Amino acid sequence: MIRSVPQIVSMAAAVIGILFFVLTLYYIDLKETVASAGRLGAALPLILLPGACWHLLRTWGWSVAFPDASRPSFTRLFRVRLAADAVGFFTIRGVAGEPLKVLLLYDRVAPEITSAAIALERLAFAVMGTLLAGLVSILAITRLTLPRAWDTMFFLLIGGAAIVLMGALLLVRRRPGDYLGRLVSAADRRFGKHFEATRAIRFVLDVEDILLELVRGSRRRLVTLTVLTCVCYLLMAFEVWLILRVVGEPIGVTEAFTVETFARLASVASAAVPANIGTLEASNASVVAALGLGGGGALAFSRRIRSLLWAAAGFALYPRIKERRH
Repeated sequence: MIRSVPQIVSMAAAVIGILFFVLTLYYIDLKETVASAGRLGAALPLILLPGACWHLLRTWGWSVAFPDASRPSFTRLFRVRLAADAVGFFTIRGVAGEPLKVLLLYDRVAPEITSAAIALERLAFAVMGTLLAGLVSILAITRLTLPRAWDTMFFLLIGGAAIVLMGALLLVRRRPGDYLGRLVSAADRRFGKHFEATRAIRFVLDVEDILLELVRGSRRRLVTLTVLTCVCYLLMAFEVWLILRVVGEPIGVTEAFTVETFARLASVASAAVPANIGTLEASNASVVAALGLGGGGALAFSRRIRSLLWAAAGFALYPRIKERRH
């Protein structure tokens, strides 16, 4: 039986994730993790609060990314977001989750507009998240004592943040024209073809036109997305601080942001691993241990429970398409 490339990637990623999970269980103190998990029980509603606020704010950011005349209701967007994240959580994120958002809004918003809104929201959070990660990396290098390999990784993250900043400035500057459209036109002239006439390329170019109009047309939209990104980053760092404080670990603000930054970086790098199995546990436990703290297993356990609960909510609230677009 011949398997497709996504199936092969998923299977390989799942094997890698399981190996990380086994290694994490081998290196962490299981007795300490079980005892810490017991202390988390009564505080679980409080611990889940930052994640709930994060989902609401991300939905707000996606809503802001839509044009004013084509914006669906917040409730619909919240359900679609949770459903797509739930499906993406157990598959390759982005490959399954983002197209599903377009499908679940197919009866209400044109696919080109939904795709542009998804791209804008993702782009804004990715760019600002990378810049914030670069700032946190500077703090980690200058204020914390970390192994040399960790310092090297944070130095590379600072360089990546600088490159992302230059790309973002190039995108948002107010200049006429587009980017992919010019590339397609040049390809038409070079090869004597009419690539722009094909349906897929025409769709991509339409999405680019809408995206650039959204980026360049409203500074208020960009400011809102920027503020939301910062608040969401703060919420996840607060979640780290809260969990470790509950289990009795004296973690500081800089350490909490460092843990969140590395966990976020590992999450992006392991996007192909279904349910982040193993990689979530390894990333959270390893960075906590590198800081000389305990409670890494409890942090990973709490975040695993939070992810599973929101995935279950996404399947429970899965919306239906009521009618077809013409």
